[in-house]
Amino acid sequence: MISKDDPLKNLYVDKREVDRLKLFLCLRNYLRIDKQSGAPIYLDEYHGLHDKEKLILHLLFRRALSSLGHIKKEDVGIGIRDLSQEMKMDYDYTRELLAKADSVVNAGNRGRYYIPSDKLENALKELSHEDDVFYSTEKYTKRIR
Repeated sequence: MISKDDPLKNLYVDKREVDRLKLFLCLRNYLRIDKQSGAPIYLDEYHGLHDKEKLILHLLFRRALSSLGHIKKEDVGIGIRDLSQEMKMDYDYTRELLAKADSVVNAGNRGRYYIPSDKLENALKELSHEDDVFYSTEKYTKRIR
C-alpha cells in the first residue's frame, strides 16, 4: 500500500516541465531577466564565455522566459535564423555551434532548437563553471565559489 509519504512518488516527473532549480543554477552566474520586458541582462561572467556556451545559455534563457510566462511553451524552440539574429552571430557559425552542443535538440520538422528538461544537466556540464555549482534536489543547497 502506498502512503502519502511514499518516497517513490518523488520518482514521478513530467518530461515537459523544467526543473526550475537546475535552470536557475545554470543561469544565475551569467544573466538576470528584466521583469518588464523579459530581456536578458548579461553579467560580467557571461562575457568571458565561449560562443557555444553563450548559445547554450541563450537557449536556457528562453526556457526560463517560458517558465516565467514571458513566452509560450511552444515558442521555446527557435530556428537558426532567428537564433543567429538574437545572438548577433553569423547563420552558418550558429548552425555549426548548435551541431557541437550535446544538450541542444532539434524539434524535428519545425527546425526549432531548444534544450529539453532531460538535457539540463548536460547543459550545465557544457558551461565553463559547472564545478562551482553543487546542488541537492531535496533542498536548495548550493555552494557557489
